[in-house]
Amino acid sequence: MMKIVAAIDSFKGSATSAELNQAVLSGFSDQWEKCSIPIADGGEGSMAAVFAAFGGNYETVPVTDPLGGKLQARMLVTKINEEKIALIESAEVVGLQLVEPSDETTRNSSSFGLGQMVLAACRQGVKKIYLTLGGSGTSDGGVGFLLALGATIQRNVRMENNPLLQAESLELSQLNPLLAQIDLFALADVTNPYSGEQGFASVFGSQKGATKETIQQLDQQAKRLAEHIKRTTGIDLEVPGAGAAGGLGGAVYLAGGQLVPGFSTIASLIGFEEKIKGADLLITGEGRIDGQTARGKVPYGVALIAQKRQLPIVAICGSRTERLGELSQLLPTVFSIQQGPVSLAEAMEKKRTLINAQQIAQAIAGFVEQWQKKTGSAPSEGTDFPTK
Repeated sequence: MMKIVAAIDSFKGSATSAELNQAVLSGFSDQWEKCSIPIADGGEGSMAAVFAAFGGNYETVPVTDPLGGKLQARMLVTKINEEKIALIESAEVVGLQLVEPSDETTRNSSSFGLGQMVLAACRQGVKKIYLTLGGSGTSDGGVGFLLALGATIQRNVRMENNPLLQAESLELSQLNPLLAQIDLFALADVTNPYSGEQGFASVFGSQKGATKETIQQLDQQAKRLAEHIKRTTGIDLEVPGAGAAGGLGGAVYLAGGQLVPGFSTIASLIGFEEKIKGADLLITGEGRIDGQTARGKVPYGVALIAQKRQLPIVAICGSRTERLGELSQLLPTVFSIQQGPVSLAEAMEKKRTLINAQQIAQAIAGFVEQWQKKTGSAPSEGTDFPTK
């Protein structure tokens, strides 16, 4: 009996990882041993992936939303190897979906609530906290996050609520002592520094609605704050990843945390490589496969593991670019599940997505089974599947 493993990232706004895995596996006959591994790259779906592996409890915590209102946000508390850990998706607290991207929002939003969430996790008695940084809607350099943890700032006369725009200086000596009792990890795959041409304001500010003037002011403040921190503490904020999630990567670093890659951390936590032992075929995917996929996304991470283990791999997606560049060396077979021209709204309908995923899986299964009948074995790594 051949073994098929499905490890597909969620199609954001359409279907979860578990739903897509199940749809694909249902396209294979009972002649196959089937294994579903819900997976994520440190963004949306990370809590679900860890919960699928270990169970645990979703704890609801009252926090402050990005614009100062009230919000009930979830975190996952579970045990891995008898060690109590918490996993927090930053998008639950400061996600882009919680605000209307605009210049006014950028100038008034804060990551304060995420710091509240981390302290709530500390009070749960956990030993480690994993904080995913994907999908944030704030651009405050993580200053709000640090204020919630006990940092203080000297404020200027600006009226906006974005604490980065208010900060003349930052004092870290009064950080909550609970932080010393845990290990804090921030999951991010972007390598942007805190400030400058590749800093969080310059690169990501426009995505959050900021005008050129606001982007310039945010970057100037970030640079000034980084220089102040280096001068007063010796800590260099201009490290790869500090610019993740509107500067939250740098804030976690200042709070004593570590910046770690998203996919490989999630994969290690859930024992991904152990689970795929004995597999004859891997199927992975994400909503869109393009040049960004090679920057630590799920299909790229799964493909690296497949290459190491010399396993054939197929990827599915909602859409893809015509040319994938160097990614095509790792993922030579990438199928869009769409069956014809459709609007974006139609393409993202959950029912349509899952039916299409199942049907393309049936086509893949049919090809593999024909190959096996002809050759007596499953296709090996490097086999060219027919393109759609």
